[in-house]
Amino acid sequence: MTLQGNALIIQSGGPTAVINQSLAGIMAASRDYPDKIHNVYGAYHGLHGVLYENLLDLSCEESSVWRTIAVSPGAALGSARIKPRHSDLDRIFEVFTAHKIKFVFYNGGNDSAEAAQLIREEANRRHYEVRILHIPKTIDNDLMVTNHCPGYGSVAKVVSHIIAGDDLDNRSFFNSVKINVVMGRHAGWIAAATAIAKKGHIDIEDDDEVGPHLIYLPEVEFNEKKFLGDVQKTYNRIGRATIVVAEGIADQLSEDKFAGEVDEFGNALLSSSGKLGDYLSNLIKKNLVYNSAFGKLRCRADTLGYLQRSLAGMSSPTDQADAFLVGSMGVHYMMKGESDKMVTLVRIPGEHYKCETSLCDLKLVAQKTKLMPRSMINKEENGVTEEFYQYALPLAGSVPEIHALKPQHLKKKLMDYIRPEK
Repeated sequence: MTLQGNALIIQSGGPTAVINQSLAGIMAASRDYPDKIHNVYGAYHGLHGVLYENLLDLSCEESSVWRTIAVSPGAALGSARIKPRHSDLDRIFEVFTAHKIKFVFYNGGNDSAEAAQLIREEANRRHYEVRILHIPKTIDNDLMVTNHCPGYGSVAKVVSHIIAGDDLDNRSFFNSVKINVVMGRHAGWIAAATAIAKKGHIDIEDDDEVGPHLIYLPEVEFNEKKFLGDVQKTYNRIGRATIVVAEGIADQLSEDKFAGEVDEFGNALLSSSGKLGDYLSNLIKKNLVYNSAFGKLRCRADTLGYLQRSLAGMSSPTDQADAFLVGSMGVHYMMKGESDKMVTLVRIPGEHYKCETSLCDLKLVAQKTKLMPRSMINKEENGVTEEFYQYALPLAGSVPEIHALKPQHLKKKLMDYIRPEK
């Protein structure tokens, strides 16, 4: 007998700029199977909505609603970071049974894959017939098997534009060092994406002149002495430095001051504090040798925090298309009988970007993290290689075009000026 009933969409974890494209993709494809999918419901604020039976009727919405929701950042259904406890399972299946839920689309990252797997195992134990697919979503780009994750292309575009502008600001002053802390607990994909800013400069041929000059990733051992040496070398060469640091390097520092809150999955909430940036900024202020003739050292730090993941109007077109694709294909796969899997993106080799989808078992994704390969990290371990640019540029979709004045200095006619101390 053909499985039929109602579908439930769960948005989980941190929002992205394109998570609602996947929602729109699921809604669009669901209309192709009216004999199998009777109604589509949404869990209001993720698993929290399931536990408290706070479900939304999505089938009653006009298709025009999803076209506008699709291009809006943030989780339209509401999200949550909740790990199903053993005591929650009875309630989850009470709700599933009461509302005849037979198809579940769990849209999220690593933790969501783990939650989907836990629910799947409990369904098997109870002999409850339900199909579950994990629809990938994470700005961290750290899900195994898939070539990349919906959400990453947009954050790559955002952070590269931010750093391009921030480096021009930094370039405006002598003796200026700027640190930007970006998201990335275990994997440095977001920090690496800031290097895309270097590709937009039209008038500067010297790549070393263009920031970010130094990028530090969780995949590489962080050493304070080497860090200070890198900053000093950069300052000695160009008189300034723009630095990007992934938040995850805080785990490598012995300072207890970086310890903070954790979510239900045990993940540290690193982006809610500027402590790491302040620590590194103070480290530079105490140790950098600079030319006081150009004034005092200006060393500042910013933690980009949640701004980087849901900035309106800055999503990548490639990312938008990929997010819609994994949502719609998830429905088609499920209606063919697929379950207990994640929809993956498979990049097709060629001169122009092209992507298809496939499936992988949930067990290959849950509780696992895809790190940046060493081949994408430069030998100095403070930047990226050309391989990374080839991987990331099509995902970001655009490079901020930057123009800079090429100074044409007049020949000096006077002796060098030595400015008095006061």
